Amino acid sequence: MKSNTILFFVLISLLLFYYLIELLIHRMTLSGFRNRIHVNGTRGKSSITRLIRAGLAANGERVFAKTTGTLARMILPDGTERAVHRFGRPSILEQISILKAAKKENATSIVIECMALEPRYQWASEGMILKSTIGVISNIREDHLDVMGPNLDDVAHALASTIPIGGKLITGETKFKKIIGEVCKDRKTDWIEVSGTSSKDFLVTDAEIARFSYWEHKENVAIALKVCQELGVSRDVAFQAMISSEPDPGALTVLPIQFFGKDILFINAMAANDTESTRMIWNEAKKRYSKDRSGFLLFHCREDRLERSKLLAQEIAKWADVNAIFLIGAGTKYAMHYLKKECKEGMRVFNWEDYNIDLIFESLVAQMKPKSFVLGLGNIAGMGLELTQYLKNRAKIDNRNE
Repeated sequence: MKSNTILFFVLISLLLFYYLIELLIHRMTLSGFRNRIHVNGTRGKSSITRLIRAGLAANGERVFAKTTGTLARMILPDGTERAVHRFGRPSILEQISILKAAKKENATSIVIECMALEPRYQWASEGMILKSTIGVISNIREDHLDVMGPNLDDVAHALASTIPIGGKLITGETKFKKIIGEVCKDRKTDWIEVSGTSSKDFLVTDAEIARFSYWEHKENVAIALKVCQELGVSRDVAFQAMISSEPDPGALTVLPIQFFGKDILFINAMAANDTESTRMIWNEAKKRYSKDRSGFLLFHCREDRLERSKLLAQEIAKWADVNAIFLIGAGTKYAMHYLKKECKEGMRVFNWEDYNIDLIFESLVAQMKPKSFVLGLGNIAGMGLELTQYLKNRAKIDNRNE
């Protein structure tokens, strides 16, 4: 009995010693980065991470970035990208190995997208792992309410968990000023609120946003520009680098497709899977294209995102100028239930859950009018990515044939 007790205390002592060594190594690793930027928010995290990285790199910084969006990627100081390979379920402990990789690449600055959803893990990501010098909250919208909710105030509190202590926080315009302000005051953090449309210093014009090769949002660019400015990068240098940066795989893109006499624009908004962001994109798409094109919705469902399917179905049921809705993916019956319940009479809703990619494309083209635009929404993972790549290849083939 006595020997077992001694063995137990020896093992505990070894574990504590190992933990202490790892803690010291981690602190030394962190101290090697003069700029540590932690990007959080409901939408736009991956894009903002890439934009900030591009801006800082253009100023001579050795920047290591990591995104956690559509496809988790590491972006090295030389601009090359590597996939983040995972064994098992994602864990915030992954960020520790990312920091070690950044140190190995002799990075002087890191830009890391928050990968945590649960509030306690968001706090741990910031307070125990990254200890950022600059925090970013892009926006606060309805998504992952099952984890961060049930309401938007709860989401705001969850995202505020990653506000740095004694650093700076940069956010887009928000109505949650009281919640964020209280946390910033408690943590002695300077809060800077910017906008892409109404802030004089960080106004992003239509002409500037049109220079991006994909459909970027003014607010994302404004936030990234402000972060770069706070770190001594001029607006012109940062912006020129941003428009040349590689977009995230889930970035909002517009693919022109010509097929069987049909002129179709496919707008890939499947990564913007909260109701507010999706509504904003639909309204902008109508503004740009509805004068001479008919609008359609392609809704990619996931069986493990039923709450999202419900919220999006209830949202799009209210939209005007929709010619038809096409459901693909898994768990489409759930979305169909709410669409049938809340859509106006006569709305055509097609359930293509059992269709493969080829059949989805053929069926989609068959339903199109001579000039149409299709908004892809819902979820990007799985079939969403597969369909996006299929349509990209189709667009390239068609463009070569023109």
